[in-house]
Amino acid sequence: MLKGIDISKWQAGIDLTKIDTDFVICKATEGVGYTDPYCDSYYQIAKKLNKKVGVYHFARPDLGNTAEEEADYFVKETLGYQKEAILILDWESGNLGNITWAKTWLDRVYQKTGVRPLIYMSASVMRNYDWSPIVKDNYGLWVANYGINNGLANDNVFNTYPLKYWPFYALWQYTSTGRLNGYDENLDLNYFNGDRMAWDKYAFANINDNSEEQKEKTIDELAEEVIAGKYGNGEERKNALGNQYDEVQSVVNQKLGITTSKTITYTVQKGDTLSTIANKYNTTYQKIAQDNHITNPNLIYPGQQLVIKQN
Repeated sequence: MLKGIDISKWQAGIDLTKIDTDFVICKATEGVGYTDPYCDSYYQIAKKLNKKVGVYHFARPDLGNTAEEEADYFVKETLGYQKEAILILDWESGNLGNITWAKTWLDRVYQKTGVRPLIYMSASVMRNYDWSPIVKDNYGLWVANYGINNGLANDNVFNTYPLKYWPFYALWQYTSTGRLNGYDENLDLNYFNGDRMAWDKYAFANINDNSEEQKEKTIDELAEEVIAGKYGNGEERKNALGNQYDEVQSVVNQKLGITTSKTITYTVQKGDTLSTIANKYNTTYQKIAQDNHITNPNLIYPGQQLVIKQN
C-alpha cells in the first residue's frame, strides 16, 4: 500500500522534497487547450525523488468538446510521461452520467498509448450510474470517498466501501483537507491499493495483457509473433501493441515482402538517434530531419513524435 498526494497549479510553491509521500499525481490538462503550467516541474521533481507518478486530465464535456478531441490533446501533452506514469481521467464536470463520453476518452487514450487509464470520480457518482461498460473493459477506479474508516486504509476500504460495479478501488482519495509536514495548506490525500510494482503495471500497460513480457521483447521478436497470429488484426493488434504498433508493423511488412507507401508517426525512445531511427525505416536521417523541420539533427528527445515518410 502506498500513500500519496494529487496536486495542480493550486499548490504552487509546494516543496516536494519536504513531503513524505510515495507517489505524486499531477494535473496535466483540461479540455482541449489547457496544460497545467506546474505539471512538468512537479513531475520531474517527483521522479528525481524516486516517487511514483501519475498525470490526469480534467474532462470538460460541458464545453461541447468531443471525447476524441480531449483524449488526443491529453496524449499529445503527456508524451514524455507515458509508460512511466499512471494515466487518469478526472470525471467531475458536466453530465456525469454520460458514460459513453467517458468510455470513448478511455478507449481513445488506450488505443493511442497502449496504457489503460484509470477514471476518477466521487463515491456518489460511482453509485448513481451504470459503469459496467467501463468496468468490463478493465479501466480501474480512483474514487473520492471521504469520512470512511477515519482515513485508515485496509482491505475492507478498498474492497467494500461501497463497490457497486468495480471489484476494488485502485486509488482512494480519502480527504481533500489533509495536512502533511512540510506544507501549510490543505492537500488531497490518497492511498494506492498495491505496491510499487503494482503501480508500474498500471502505468506500463493493460494489467491483464502480456505488456511486461512484451516490453522486454525486441521489435523483431514482436514482428515474428504478429506473423504467427498472436496479436490478431486491425484494432485488436493496435491495442495490443500500443505505441510499438507502427514499428512492429513496418518490420512485419518487410518480412512478408509487403510494399507500402505511407506516413507513420514514431515516438522517440531513450537512446534513439535520427540515424538509428532512419536505419529502422530504410531512410536517411537527413530526410527525417527535413520532414520534421529539425534544424539540429543531434537534438531529439524521448517522447518526441516524428513523421516518417516511407516509400
